[in-house]
Amino acid sequence: MTTKQIIRQIARDNNVTPKQVEEDIKEAIRAAMASDDPQAQAIWRQIAPDGKEPSIDTFLKFCANRIHNQNQL
Repeated sequence: MTTKQIIRQIARDNNVTPKQVEEDIKEAIRAAMASDDPQAQAIWRQIAPDGKEPSIDTFLKFCANRIHNQNQL
């Protein structure tokens, strides 16, 4: 499933537009990146080593890989 398909599915499931889903994800990414929790910051350094806000695609791929790897343990 592509990022675009995931966003469309989330939008359908929540009766909102894909644009709203994208805006909400970006807002959540920004809020999470602003966390001062050391563990959260360590994860963000893995997602975005340059410190810049990652794309939604980068973020979702990281999350999917992390879930996949945890399920393999």
